[in-house]
Amino acid sequence: MADSLKDKTVAGMLWSSIGKFGAMGLSFVANLVLARLLLPEHFGCIGMLYIFIAISQAFIYGGLATALIQKKDAKAIDYTTVFYWNLTVSILCMGILYLVAPAIARFYEMPLLSNLLRVQSLMLLICSFSAVQSTILQKTLRFKSLAIRNIISTGCGVVVAVIMAYKGFGVWSLVANGLVSGVVSVFLLWNMSSWRPTFEFSIQSFKELFGFGGLILISSVVETLYTHIQGLIIGKLYTADDMGYYSQARKLEEIPTMALSSIVNDVSFPVFSKLQDDKEQMVRGLRKVVKSITYMNFPMMVMLIIIAQPLIHLLYTDKWDGAVLYFQILCVGSMAYTLNTLNVNVVKSLGKGNIYLVLQLTKRFVGLALLVAGILFGIQGLLWAVTINVYVSFLISAFVSGRLINYGIRKQLRDIAPSYFIAWGVGALVYWIFKEIEIHYVVEMIAQVFVYAAIYLGVTILLKQEGFYVYWEIAKKYIDRFRK
Repeated sequence: MADSLKDKTVAGMLWSSIGKFGAMGLSFVANLVLARLLLPEHFGCIGMLYIFIAISQAFIYGGLATALIQKKDAKAIDYTTVFYWNLTVSILCMGILYLVAPAIARFYEMPLLSNLLRVQSLMLLICSFSAVQSTILQKTLRFKSLAIRNIISTGCGVVVAVIMAYKGFGVWSLVANGLVSGVVSVFLLWNMSSWRPTFEFSIQSFKELFGFGGLILISSVVETLYTHIQGLIIGKLYTADDMGYYSQARKLEEIPTMALSSIVNDVSFPVFSKLQDDKEQMVRGLRKVVKSITYMNFPMMVMLIIIAQPLIHLLYTDKWDGAVLYFQILCVGSMAYTLNTLNVNVVKSLGKGNIYLVLQLTKRFVGLALLVAGILFGIQGLLWAVTINVYVSFLISAFVSGRLINYGIRKQLRDIAPSYFIAWGVGALVYWIFKEIEIHYVVEMIAQVFVYAAIYLGVTILLKQEGFYVYWEIAKKYIDRFRK
């Protein structure tokens, strides 16, 4: 059983990585093209509205779907009940957004936003048809199917978006991207899964799932509100261009951050849920994941901070140079983001809905206090407040993990400290090496990446870091399979 679950976990991480990075790779390439065809204000408009779509989606994805994964003996009636609940909620949210769209447009003093939001709200109905199907595949660890769906649906969306942008549709090309991708995703999911809803709705099932899922729902809404409120603040207090710079900086930073966090979340939550009765094995698995994730994530973020200016200049042209500092600040916070995700999944997998709610509310109240203080120092102050709160949130979540499974702050800091300090140390060395060298910025950027990777790899091998050997063992395993 343990070996089988371990193999499924490794395979799940691999396929989830392929799906997430493949989809984000396609989106990234499309974004490069769109950034040249569109203006910063176009991306700013979408960024201003995203908070309203994201909060609505939290009601669909954030509660009962999570409860389905956590519940070990979920029945057919449970899935059907969640499906009809999601469908009802999506229609309700669409109606609300349709009615308040003009008021939101007046809030931002941009009339165009009213029609944009009304059309974007169609995503909610699309989401309601994919949530349960996606949950079933995730719960059964069928990440290969999810990976195929992610790549194909994303590819279809970006192709339509690029064509529309080239034809002069402006901001509407960004709206079409999400809608087309969502429709294709639903079509693929319903072909990959044999489950179909019946004409049943169980009040008893709803009550059982809502006992845990309701707390997760509240937490998800609060989390989403906090995550996107900085965009609302920037959109209101500053210009559409400033919002565009922030949106692009966030989007670029999220390529590695959200992909890695999403992979960890998709795989660790269902796996930890299966191990909820064996806390010792859960701790062993968590420690291994912590060491392997930080071994890769820490140097990646530091390297991006070093090459931020030439990277953005190369990818988006000099009209986007205003996003450089925003991107660097966000990357500092991203180093701890996935660690927080892992610790939160421990609480969810144990079914501790009440503790999860208190944990998330505590972190977000602290975060809001930091945001209020950060606003006094402008956009940069706001972003530094967000970054500081990522680290504070990790420490709070690790403290709770210590209480639940005896893997708390001290033990986690001891496991991640080597990779953290090596990553920054190598970064400082690479910055010093290239400080006085005058070569073309693209050549310099490529050289910095190779030098950083070589030094970091050499130092960690020399110091026998466990994170390296986790990936080395996985690589050898698949190489051996390929040879056979």
